[in-house]
Amino acid sequence: MRKVAVPALLLFFVAAFSGCIVSKKDYLLKSDEADRFAVSYREQKEKNDALTKDHQALLRDHKNVTGERDLLKSRLETERAVAEELRVQNQRLNEIILTKEVSQTRIIKDTMEINKKLQETNTGLREKLVIREDELKRLKADYEYLQKRKKAELTRLKTTYDELVEGLKGEIEAGEVQIRRMKDRLSVNLVEKILFDSGKADLKPTGVKILRKVGAELAKIEGKRIQIEGHTDNVPIGGRLKEKFPTNWELSASRAMAVVRILETDVGMDPTLLSAAGYGEHQPVVSNKTAEGKAANRRIEIVLLPLYEKISEASESTE
Repeated sequence: MRKVAVPALLLFFVAAFSGCIVSKKDYLLKSDEADRFAVSYREQKEKNDALTKDHQALLRDHKNVTGERDLLKSRLETERAVAEELRVQNQRLNEIILTKEVSQTRIIKDTMEINKKLQETNTGLREKLVIREDELKRLKADYEYLQKRKKAELTRLKTTYDELVEGLKGEIEAGEVQIRRMKDRLSVNLVEKILFDSGKADLKPTGVKILRKVGAELAKIEGKRIQIEGHTDNVPIGGRLKEKFPTNWELSASRAMAVVRILETDVGMDPTLLSAAGYGEHQPVVSNKTAEGKAANRRIEIVLLPLYEKISEASESTE
């Protein structure tokens, strides 16, 4: 009892005159505060993970944020290791006090340095948590914006689909036109036999007539660009036709261009919204093993796509 009381009494007098000794209770309070910040960080991490799963459109954002989160987690683990090292050092200092291995002045100085490091660590954790909260708010706002824009786009696409079906009802019932809605795009499918003769890229009068009607309906649509896609069956080009169309690539592209010209010159559609593409026989809708299958694959598809600037805006938002 006497060996313990003497150092304790000395510490009491030093504390009375200097006011600089930090008790073990103060250290534990600081340690608890650091643990609370660690718990708060983990809660923020869980919220971030839950928000990240809400929408695939934020995958790239999620990847970047996850990298930052992992970096922050790594730094936090490092800071925890520092805190643990400081705790061990503080324990060792207490042992030194009891065994009188160092002077009381050195003990006070080391304790003050430990407290200073703990305060710096806690300040850094607070700043990082504030930054993380701001990032989570931004991600939530971006997600809500994308959800609203997607919902509005799908609503407008459905309205466009309904209007096209109503406007081309006769042609659809006659089997001349098919209209499909696929996620964020519309496709108007015209069979080859009403547009072109076999092996030719010149539109027939009946084809021009139906294209004018289809174009009149398409011209009413706003906020979309229109791509004309030419498709063929897998029968190779033969005979003298090879001089003009070496392969089905050239034939499908020429037919797509013929449709584009009608939509621009006869219907008066904005040429900046028109484009043509030839796919040859490489994107069949059914097997080419039967005559019916070949006939189905010989087609012109008019595809409604998002405007280029909207694609750019979505990309910038994601980045």
